[in-house]
Amino acid sequence: MQKTVLVLSDLHVGHRLGVCPPQFIDSDGGTYKANRVQKALFEAWYEVVKAWPKPDILVINGEPIDGQQPKDQGIEAWTTDYGDQMKASIQLVKMFGAKKIYLTRGSNYHVNLGGKSIEELYGERVRAEEVDGRFVSPELFLEVDGVTFNFAHHIAGSLSGWMYRSTPPAKEMMLAQLNQSHKWPFDILIRSHNHYYWAIESASKLAMLTPAWQLQTWYGLRRTSAGSIPDIGAVRFKVGEGRYAYEKMLFKLNEAKPPKVKA
Repeated sequence: MQKTVLVLSDLHVGHRLGVCPPQFIDSDGGTYKANRVQKALFEAWYEVVKAWPKPDILVINGEPIDGQQPKDQGIEAWTTDYGDQMKASIQLVKMFGAKKIYLTRGSNYHVNLGGKSIEELYGERVRAEEVDGRFVSPELFLEVDGVTFNFAHHIAGSLSGWMYRSTPPAKEMMLAQLNQSHKWPFDILIRSHNHYYWAIESASKLAMLTPAWQLQTWYGLRRTSAGSIPDIGAVRFKVGEGRYAYEKMLFKLNEAKPPKVKA
């Protein structure tokens, strides 16, 4: 019998352009109603929930929340309260009804506070599986029915053009194979962080960058307007007897387009 592995990453709950429940009761009893783009993101999220419910394994490959945005002083957040961000994010994740949940570590900027890993606390609250005594793994080797996944959040990205986007995952896959005696052999290498989907494959290995759940932010826009457009969606693997297949759900949202003004 095949097992399903659903991969989500970069939810950035708490950001005004990140996925959010349509209506959320915060810790003070107030009600936050999702904005126009958040509603569109949630509709896409709900499509994934309906299509791929009750996965055997759900992996959140980094950054389920956005954090307090210290460099921007929180101006793009709908809440900077870590408790509310975690609560809203967990509401979204629980919609899938996953049998097991695993977490990997995201960027310190988003998920650390004064020496405390907020992701670790998040993992405890979402009842993630413990690995080596922790709820969050810097790097996760996960064997599922004879197929080994290698999950980690961070990887270099390319803003210079689509033709170079294969370079970072290809390099990572090659180095992982060269050095696998130091860690573990793998079949599938999963990375996130760049907010775009990309996959490359050899005869025996697959490397994949996963899509995100946050639209183009001011940070991305000021780096490059056309080169930082995110891919929104999720990826699911079906695994059985040492073999695997995968499928993706990607969404293009009209709400993500900037306003067009007629003079």
